[in-house]
Amino acid sequence: MAVYREDTIRQMIFRDHLSEIHVKKEDYVTPQARAYIEDMRLTLVVEGEAENPDIRPAKEQQGGKYVGLDGTVYREKPEQMTHLYGNTLVEKTHPRIVLRGKLDTLEAQIICLQACYGAREKLVRDLDEALAFTRRVLSCEVTGKPLGAGRLLGLDEGGLREQSHNPQKYFGFGHILPDHRLGGVCAGLNLLRALAREAELAAVAAFCKEGQVQRGDLLQALNRLSSAFYIMMCRQKAGQYGEETENG
Repeated sequence: MAVYREDTIRQMIFRDHLSEIHVKKEDYVTPQARAYIEDMRLTLVVEGEAENPDIRPAKEQQGGKYVGLDGTVYREKPEQMTHLYGNTLVEKTHPRIVLRGKLDTLEAQIICLQACYGAREKLVRDLDEALAFTRRVLSCEVTGKPLGAGRLLGLDEGGLREQSHNPQKYFGFGHILPDHRLGGVCAGLNLLRALAREAELAAVAAFCKEGQVQRGDLLQALNRLSSAFYIMMCRQKAGQYGEETENG
């Protein structure tokens, strides 16, 4: 399942000069993306005859009506508010919106590192896995669907924990202390590790209430993602992505 956000739709329109946006039935188009499509007077075409109820806006929203979590009805969306789901609006400081922003920033930084070191095929390939994983976390947060099991860097959950906790065993050296002398790749990967930690803390703020955890799958996934970036730092130091040079 793909997630289409406003920035994704914006890029598609200006890159390909589209007048219609075609998506699959299992895809999710965020309310912001749908609103942008309507503002641009474009057509959203869903593959097949039936439209996914995750994509279809609520009947109230079709009539120009939005609802806050406290039941307040809005005829137009206030600038300081955004969609939590369907036609439900929340302040942009809502913990789940903050989490989505952290994940968006993480995605952007992954892409920046790929752009800087595009010639390193194995590094870019591992970052592609991390990018797809991050997008899957975001998709499941937005739709409320369970994340499910999966692998990252070719490792399951146990493998990620094992390698991140025992670099001496797998890479021949002890734990890495981030340092500029490790080079640009390690510095970039360490930034991604820190951003994944920030996203994990945002997820805790969004989904842990009075000792009750609502989305333990997302919290665990973000913890494993930060471990994956640390493993990538170890792979870089071990020379698995190639030697650091002046030009990358």
